[in-house]
Amino acid sequence: MRLTLPGFMLVFTLAACSDPAAQQAAETQRLLQTDRAFAASSLEQGTAAAFYANMSEDALQLPANAAPVQGRNKIRDRLGDLGAQVLDWTPRQAEVSRSLDLGWTWGEWRLYRSAASKEVIASGKYLNIWKRGADGAWKLALDIGNQAEQDLPQAETAPSS
Repeated sequence: MRLTLPGFMLVFTLAACSDPAAQQAAETQRLLQTDRAFAASSLEQGTAAAFYANMSEDALQLPANAAPVQGRNKIRDRLGDLGAQVLDWTPRQAEVSRSLDLGWTWGEWRLYRSAASKEVIASGKYLNIWKRGADGAWKLALDIGNQAEQDLPQAETAPSS
């Protein structure tokens, strides 16, 4: 019996779905793509709108050098205080649990004075914890960030005697 290309793809898809490791790998890539799209939407729609669209209702944000913020609306309101400033980030890695309902991403972030200027006024790293809903969509549950220290001036060396 000869398999057609569509039939082969169906067999491959069913085989991949029955392999837990393949499911986990595929979902990890999907989560990484979700975080990349989230970052792109921050530049396109603004940071507050992007976070609001991608967070769970009970999300928690642990910003660098600030008090924790709990709840989707409160996080949006806090990020609305950025004015023209916009947050951008580059996801570096993702991992999804075997149960396929929890995952994390980490990467590096930059805060620009404005989307147009791309002048970096702060930067750091982040770790995001994601929950997968019953509809299969990933929602941000926990956002943790740190801020990079400014480069310190080089210490002057004492003249040798």
